[in-house]
Amino acid sequence: MRKLTVIIAACFMVHVQVGLAQDVQVTKSDSTAKIEGEVYIIHTVEPKQTLFSIAKTYEVKLSRIAFDNPGVLDGLKLGQFLKILQSAVGETREENKEPEKLELDGEYVLYTVPPRQTLYAISKEYNTTIAAIVDANPELSEGLKVGSIIRIPTPKIFGGEKVEGEKKEMKLQMVGLPDIIKKETSVMKDPGLIPTTGNITLLLPLYLEINDTLAAARLPEEDEKVFERSEIALQFYEGFLLAMDSLKSVGFNVNVKVIDTENRPWLVQKLIGKGELKNTDLIIGPLYSQVFKEVADYAYQNCIPVVSPTIKGDNILSGNPYVFRLIPSDETMITEMGRYLALSDSTQNMILHYNAADELAMIVRFRKGLETAGVNAAKFPAYNIYTVGSDSIRNRLSLTKRNNVVILSNNQVKLAGLTRRLSDWTEEAYIVGYAPNSWQGYKNLEVDHFDDLRIHMPVPFHVDYDRLEVQYFVQKFREKFNAEPSTFAFRGYDIAMHFIKNLSGIREDGPEYMESVEETRLQSVFGWKRIPDGGFENTRAWIVDYTGLEMKLAQD
Repeated sequence: MRKLTVIIAACFMVHVQVGLAQDVQVTKSDSTAKIEGEVYIIHTVEPKQTLFSIAKTYEVKLSRIAFDNPGVLDGLKLGQFLKILQSAVGETREENKEPEKLELDGEYVLYTVPPRQTLYAISKEYNTTIAAIVDANPELSEGLKVGSIIRIPTPKIFGGEKVEGEKKEMKLQMVGLPDIIKKETSVMKDPGLIPTTGNITLLLPLYLEINDTLAAARLPEEDEKVFERSEIALQFYEGFLLAMDSLKSVGFNVNVKVIDTENRPWLVQKLIGKGELKNTDLIIGPLYSQVFKEVADYAYQNCIPVVSPTIKGDNILSGNPYVFRLIPSDETMITEMGRYLALSDSTQNMILHYNAADELAMIVRFRKGLETAGVNAAKFPAYNIYTVGSDSIRNRLSLTKRNNVVILSNNQVKLAGLTRRLSDWTEEAYIVGYAPNSWQGYKNLEVDHFDDLRIHMPVPFHVDYDRLEVQYFVQKFREKFNAEPSTFAFRGYDIAMHFIKNLSGIREDGPEYMESVEETRLQSVFGWKRIPDGGFENTRAWIVDYTGLEMKLAQD
């Protein structure tokens, strides 16, 4: 009988997972539909396809797909329909770019950084590695800067002779560049880490038995198959493994017990009854609320901290002081938006609403964020649109300064008209809009209005692919698992890094220790706060900016 519990060291876990990763083939769809005046290709998600592989096949930006299909960054579902803007197909194609002249300086190519370029893309274009480029340009530790000139090492190509020519011809000669593995620790090591030991139990719906059956039934000529309901857990697990590899290289020695919970409460009850959760310092998972409650009850009875990476509801925190919930509530993200706007130096601010009860509650939350950051709430006066009218709001806009307009409403019918009017006013006034996270799911709001108003909003997860550490993670994930990391791979990595790094503090001071820790990882920002009579909520969120049909990290 197959074992449901696997007690493993990191090297053994790698062995388990490698066989499940594989290349993803995506076939272009010829199905189209005209939606709100734009022609979209309708792509149906098939097994193992990722957002990256789909974007790559259609040669469109991943951010564009995410904008047209809200929620896809949290994972794709088998059979899900994706809208691919037909006019955008081919926008990332190499031949669409203007030929570039290369200038050489001894053993280096001098490269001028264009807008929206990444180190990963440069390393692939020149057949080199990110680490080699960073070694040749120490200033890149602060990130790529548009218009700056960086040196790309090409020691065996040109023999130190300075020449000029077409990039395509020279690229064919590039050989023998450094191996990124040799540079691994120079990028990932964190000198602030204090090695620790401990025991962690990871509870995931891996569906090992079904995956074993699929593997046994597979014919030699067929691709390997993974049970679709296990894909999220497998990506989370693979990200977790990469974090363990990094932590192990700097001296951490944590024992991790992985338990396959599937999504069956009776199975979890059986495992608890057999004592599988004993002698653990921290529990991570399960992913689904149906089985999380069984584990949370056990954690409460035995005073063991337990982390939920995926559940959003408040009920898991209520009455259980040992639960950590990663995803901030919508209300908490409104507070975070207030904290963010407290740093704005604009003097022309306003809050718009329709006086509904939920909107007034959002105003209280938003102002709490302002006050937490030391800003007087009066700096953001609130206007009931029903009372003051649109003309009055227009007259309050500055024609010479930036106008921060915070729209705290979820009234989809009213918002369509309001955003259209505000968008029209951008021809005469500089308006930046701020909105709740819930707007991502509103189909009736025009994309162009998002762009005109540069809509900012809080989100629980965001991956900035321009960051060096993100590019490094993606490259290592591809090398190790021969696949593209999904949002759950980033989440697994972040949670492992965050909690393993701080495990000694939890063991010594209890779960309250985490309230003293604030960290920014690849996809998540962490800042824990205990709710009254309950567990700990992550109160930190990213603020993103919809500009140019892309969702970017707001930095203004």
